[in-house]
This record gives sequence, structure tokens and C-alpha cells, in this order.
Amino acid sequence: MKQSTNKILLLHSSNDMYGASRIVLQVIDILIKAKYEVHVILPYNGVLNKIITDKGASCSTYNLGVLRKKYLNLKGLYNRFLKIKMAKNYISNYIDKHHIDLLYTSTSVIISGGLAAKKRGIPNISHIHEIPTGNKLYEIFTGLFARHFSTKVIAVSNSVAKHWTTYLDKTQLIKVYNGIVFPLTKTPNNTKRKSDQNITVTSIGRLVPGKGHKYFIEAAKELLKLNNQYQFLIVGDTFPGYESYEDELKTFVVENNLHEKIHFLGLRTDIESILGKSDLVFHSSITPDSLPTVLFEAIKMRVPVAATELAGAVEILDDGNCGLLLPLNNAKKSADLINNYFKDEKLKMLNIEKAIEYTDQHFSPVQFKKNILDIFKTTMISK
Repeated sequence: MKQSTNKILLLHSSNDMYGASRIVLQVIDILIKAKYEVHVILPYNGVLNKIITDKGASCSTYNLGVLRKKYLNLKGLYNRFLKIKMAKNYISNYIDKHHIDLLYTSTSVIISGGLAAKKRGIPNISHIHEIPTGNKLYEIFTGLFARHFSTKVIAVSNSVAKHWTTYLDKTQLIKVYNGIVFPLTKTPNNTKRKSDQNITVTSIGRLVPGKGHKYFIEAAKELLKLNNQYQFLIVGDTFPGYESYEDELKTFVVENNLHEKIHFLGLRTDIESILGKSDLVFHSSITPDSLPTVLFEAIKMRVPVAATELAGAVEILDDGNCGLLLPLNNAKKSADLINNYFKDEKLKMLNIEKAIEYTDQHFSPVQFKKNILDIFKTTMISK
């Protein structure tokens, strides 16, 4: 008798093409090719719906009660309580209706999935991309929730694993580096730079405070004092509810008379084209970033990279062997280091070559696929 296909329900906290979403798409590909039946619930409609259905998975939307920091107030928590309760019931009914065997929850900010999985007695694999900071009660709550409502927890980097190991049983936690697949093929530009050519420094990421865009702008201001040929691109949009932060950044640029040098490009799908015009990518995060995908994108395009010396960026850049690591809260020093680094062609090329070799070795799509399938298989067997 032919064995029935195992059914996976996947929950994801956003509907965009930023880092965590790209990893979700890879996981969906892996599961479908391994003959799992994949169902996906997203919190709202967006770019991922068609991409997911084109891959052969079922995709629907429902408000999952995603727990973001903006809800950490009395009114917000009451709102989340109601949304999470409704989502738990919806997911629980979905599990029953479609005979789901296993739940996969992408990111730690979805509470409703773990509650529904526990209610229906099925395993829940949590794939965690975040290092929660800034609110100790929030950290403790998400940590204890992951412990009691996850069968297995996948951490995307050593930095993430170190943070969550405080709360989890050691048998739950598994570190799995993302396997980066980017069809980006820029070849090195050996053309000698013209003396009057602009130097383009680019930031790519969500416009949220933790990504450090204000620090990026402060460093840009200092760089322009050293060389007026610099120009700066800020690529990305923000979450609903964070529009005031985007307005604050743009006002800050105007107030510092930088509007002719710093350009906000919004959400772009042509990242390869943006990187092709960039001379340096500066990831300016001021809170621990688990494993910033933009650094991989830049490396694959052979664009030199700089990042603040925090968490996943340090792992990707191999403690500075693969790019420039910068201090926090010192825009002037960061500008000096960037300016000197940019002028050192030999060091930049050496870092790029090392970065390509290092990422191919440690962030292999083949190893990622093996690790993901092993986790799903062993969790399914033990349920």
C-alpha cells in the first residue's frame, strides 16, 4: 500500500522579499521536492502568495496576531490577545480539516501556531531568525514560549543560538546556517575609477530602528566631510505602524542638508541592479541582527561590505577577514575606517575573495537542505 503524503503547515510572519521570507521560500522548495504536501498561511496578502502557489504549495492568509514590539503596551497587548486567540482557533481548525502532521513556524513572533499545535497534539518546529532585545519581559516571554510550545527550534546563527539557549532545553535547539542561493553574477569591475566619479555607499533593509539607518546617515555626513564624491542609497520600506520612523529619517536628512547626497529608493525588486551600481554596502544595524542576508547578496555580487560589529554580521564576515567591521555609536570613526578601506583596493579584493570562499563553505545550500530534511524527518518520526 502506498504511504500517505506527510502534510506540513507553514506559518510565516510577513509577506515580503526580505531575508527571512527568502529562507521560507527555500524551505518550501526543499519540502515539495521531498514529496511533502505543503500548506502556507501568511498574515496578509502580498508578493509571496503567487510565488508560493506557483511552487505547488497551498497558500492562504489570516491575521496571525504577529507580536511586534509596537504592541508592547496595554492597548496593544489586548489587541494581540484577541488576534492570537482567534488565530489559534483558525489554525487549529485548519490542522483538523487538512489532516496536518506537523507545524513549521517561521520566526519567533508568531504565538498562535505553537498554541494550536499543542492543542492538536502535533509537533511544532520553530525557525528563529531574531535576537529579541530592548524589553526583558518580551525576551523572557518569547523564550519560555518557544521552550514549551516548540518540539524543535532552529537557530539561524551562533549568535541566535547563544541568545535562545538561556531559555531552551539543549535537546530542542539546533543551529542551522542558512544556505544562500542568489542568482547574482556580477564580475569584478577592473576599470580604473575616474577621478570625478561618485562613490556609492548603499544600505538595504527594512526601515525599522534596529537596522540603524540614523547611524548610517550620521556616518554619511562624516564621510562627506572627507570626500564630497560620496553618495548614499537607502533601499527598503517599513512595516505598517512604523511610518513615523521613515518620516523621521527623511526629516533628519533634510535638516542636515544631505538631501542631494542621500536618496531613499523605497522597496525595490531589482536588488542586483542596485548592487551593480554600488561601491560599498554598509549594514549599519545597532541591535543584534541574526544573519543579515544583504551581506550575502553583496558578497555574491563582489561588492565590498562593511557592517557594525554585532551578532550575525561578525559570523558572516569571519571576524573581519571577509569585510570591514565597524564600531557602534561612533560615526566619525566609522567614516574614517570606511574612507580608508575604500581606498585600499588590494584589501577590498582580498576580502571579497575570502568572503566568497567562506560563504560557499559555511553557508552551503546543499548542507542547508540536508539539515532541514533531517530535522523534519526526525521530528515526524518522533511525533
